[in-house]
Amino acid sequence: MKRVLSILLMAASGPLALGVVDQTDIAALKQKASAGDPAAQVQVGMSYALSMPRDSKEAIKWFQMAADQGYADGEYRLAGMLDVGSSPPNPTEAIKWYTLAAKQGYKDAQYRLGVMYDQGRGTPKNPAEAAKWYTKAAEQGRPEAQYRLGEMYEQGLGVPQDYHQAMNWYMQAAEKNRPEAEYKVGYLYEHGQGVAVSRQQAIAWYQRSDKHGNALAEQALKALDQQ
Repeated sequence: MKRVLSILLMAASGPLALGVVDQTDIAALKQKASAGDPAAQVQVGMSYALSMPRDSKEAIKWFQMAADQGYADGEYRLAGMLDVGSSPPNPTEAIKWYTLAAKQGYKDAQYRLGVMYDQGRGTPKNPAEAAKWYTKAAEQGRPEAQYRLGEMYEQGLGVPQDYHQAMNWYMQAAEKNRPEAEYKVGYLYEHGQGVAVSRQQAIAWYQRSDKHGNALAEQALKALDQQ
């Protein structure tokens, strides 16, 4: 949960943790935020969201100000707080704000919206809708979306089963050093799904995944050694 929240709250230009901003900077940000600057409102909200202990109420207040101005980053971060940063969570309301940010082309919101439909958080499960939003995020280079889209094509969830497409998206995520995607690329090479069988390529990708800590890749390498 903490890892998910930290991902959601990370700014495009870098995280703003309370400990790395002095009080003068906080005061200046609050002044700009109070004057209606949505970027400053998001940064002030992040200072509360990332503080120890977290002040979810204040974070939501400032994110809401930015979101109400149609600021995509504010919409996304408000959704994140409602999704995983507050108690109790409000995934239904989170979907509303994820959707608004996603429709503005915000790739992180597109990915999280895909997750909501994929997992049935705040909405009934809808693999087709999940695949739609994963695709939008994947096309903008979000590796988690690329990997999950690869899985959906491999399994035929929400999209027609297509091993070529699965390999395409797995490879794009693997090239960004996602160990689970590296493993899948190796697996498809080993089994000749969407690509010609290549033991050499399978071993190379399994080794790469193994170096990045994927236990499944280690097991696959051992199995190949025994053949």
